[in-house]
Amino acid sequence: ECDRKTNDCHQHASCTNERGSYSCKCNHGYTGDGIECIYRYDTSCSEIRTKIRRVSGNYAIDPDGHGGVAPFTVYCDMSDKNGVGVTVISHDSESRTHVQGFESPGSYSRDIHYTGASFSQLASLTRVSSHCEQFIKYECYHSMIARGALYAWWVSRDSTKMTYWGGASPGSGKCACGMTTSCADPKYGCNCDANDQVWREDSGLLTDKTRLPVKQLRFGETGTSQYSEQGYHTLGKLKCYGIA
Repeated sequence: ECDRKTNDCHQHASCTNERGSYSCKCNHGYTGDGIECIYRYDTSCSEIRTKIRRVSGNYAIDPDGHGGVAPFTVYCDMSDKNGVGVTVISHDSESRTHVQGFESPGSYSRDIHYTGASFSQLASLTRVSSHCEQFIKYECYHSMIARGALYAWWVSRDSTKMTYWGGASPGSGKCACGMTTSCADPKYGCNCDANDQVWREDSGLLTDKTRLPVKQLRFGETGTSQYSEQGYHTLGKLKCYGIA
């Protein structure tokens, strides 16, 4: 029992009256017996995994704890990355999508909407995670990414135009093949920059968690019908794991 006037309960509990009997009840968002109350949300799937909850599925998390952004539901993959507990966020642009008829640099624009989470909530997830990644791919036919000028790019969660592609170092202005000088035309930093009538691909993981997730995709150089310029973009789910 407790005294409703003095509220002599745990700091996160209140003295409530149920059918004439006063007792301590944990406040919303907390769980326990009212004498001891624990915040009910974990920060990420990796933290959930530390509690030996090995079953993959949907869980509610709150990366920045009580009082910050609201808790949100994610998918926890307890088998990926050797079972460390990977937090997975889906979005509406995961399907392979055709791009054609957009000639000016970046004139094609695709906004990315993440399932059940805002960018501020996702930013809080990246801060508490030691690693985050997102797969990005562009399949191109006579369509360039960055040959002489920037034709295609992605936009970070803070609306910054990012000039490198998946698998390359941030700020390099290259694709993955450019890091190993193994591109189709070694004079350039991306396979697509060969700019020929052959289907080519530039793809890889984006891993700078301070910039993830991807907010928007931009493409151009797909407007010349003489060469049938075109491409396909694919963007993977956001995945975060580890405890920062």
